[in-house]
Amino acid sequence: MTDTLMRKTGRRFRGIGLAALLAGAVAVGSAGPAAAAEKTLTYRGGFPLIGDQTVTVVVGAEIPATATAGSPVSVPFSLDVDAGQAAGDGLRLVGATKLAGTIKSQVNVAIGGQSVAIPVELPIPETPVPAEGTLKFTARGQVDFTVPAGTPAGEATSSVDAAATTHVVTDSALGEFDVALTLDPPDQDATLGTTTVS
Repeated sequence: MTDTLMRKTGRRFRGIGLAALLAGAVAVGSAGPAAAAEKTLTYRGGFPLIGDQTVTVVVGAEIPATATAGSPVSVPFSLDVDAGQAAGDGLRLVGATKLAGTIKSQVNVAIGGQSVAIPVELPIPETPVPAEGTLKFTARGQVDFTVPAGTPAGEATSSVDAAATTHVVTDSALGEFDVALTLDPPDQDATLGTTTVS
């Protein structure tokens, strides 16, 4: 595969794991009681060979009910990604038998007229490409975050950002490449939950 084709592939393989962005939405939480949250979102991205595809992501997280300004927080989350039949077919076509990588995005936390962007980064574990069927994987991790001192008291709303970047590693001629996804339709409710900050 030529360098030009690899660059085109990297630009077009916009999909597998955008999901990640969602997860960090819970980062504003703290040691208070938590409520389980689950959100299903869809994204659109261009894949090599198969063109634009829809990717479905189910985000699971424990949203803390309360947080204290200046206190550290560690919030576990999971992302179940279904990139679809065509994505599986595309990877099988180039001989890929497994993938791994990293997902980076951000969660936007709004409180008292202010908005704080929380960076999110999580690993995509080594995942076999199935012999047939849709391409699926689950990413699990946590966001470690300190609620900034001076954050105004009140209700903070955490929302998934509309974009993310994924670095994908395969054992095929595709090698390593970056992918991107965009929330589609863009008007989906991307809110994961609220936390009372004191």
